[in-house]
Amino acid sequence: MDLEDERRLDQLIRRLETWAVFAREPGVTASVQAALQRHCRIDHAAILMFPSGLDDLRASLRMRGFEILRTCPSTVVRGRLAERYDLDLPVLIAYAVRATGGPALEVFVPEHGPGIGRVAVRERERNEETHLALEVIRPDEIVVRGLGRLLTSVLGFAPDGGGFNPYEDESRGGRTVLYFGRPVAWPRRVELACAGHYPHVLRSHLDRTPALVADG
Repeated sequence: MDLEDERRLDQLIRRLETWAVFAREPGVTASVQAALQRHCRIDHAAILMFPSGLDDLRASLRMRGFEILRTCPSTVVRGRLAERYDLDLPVLIAYAVRATGGPALEVFVPEHGPGIGRVAVRERERNEETHLALEVIRPDEIVVRGLGRLLTSVLGFAPDGGGFNPYEDESRGGRTVLYFGRPVAWPRRVELACAGHYPHVLRSHLDRTPALVADG
C-alpha cells in the first residue's frame, strides 16, 4: 500500500467517532442532536484508496483491526470519477468492520487503468470522496428531506451529489445516497444513506448540486 494512503487511512480511523462529532458543532442544540440520533446512526467513514489489489487492502485493514465483510460495485463514485476525470473506471466498494464494534470503514477501490495516476494524485491531495455516512434508520421521503434541511440549515452543508446503487441493500430495493459538503471542519462531507429508491428526493437534491470541478 502507498505510504500516503496508509497515512490517510490512519487519519480517517482516528476520526471515527460517536455523535460527539456533531455535538461540538456551533448551533447544534440538544433537540437537533436528539433528532439526528432518533432518525440516523453513524454507519461508516469512507475513503477512496489505491491498493495494488483486494489482498493488499485486506492486509492493510487487518493490521488495523478491520475485516472486509462484503464487497460490491459502486455506481455513484464511479459516476463522480467519470464526471471529474472523463474516465470510466469500475470502482469496488469494500465494507470493513471491527470485531469490537463501532462505525465501519468503506473503501472505494478503482480499477487500475489508464489515467489512474492522476486520479490518485488529486484524491490524495484533496480527499474529495472521503466522508462520514449517516444511515437513515426508517427512511421515507419526509424524513430524508427533513434531515437534508437540518444538515444545510444548521450544520452549514450544501448538496454535493448523490445517486442510487442497486447493488447495495439489494433485499430492500437498493440504496439511495445523498452527499452534502462544506469547505471546513470534519466531517467536510456527509452521506445520508437510505435503503430503497427515492427518485424524487434524489432529483431535487441533484438539481441543487453544483457541477463537479473537472481535472485539468
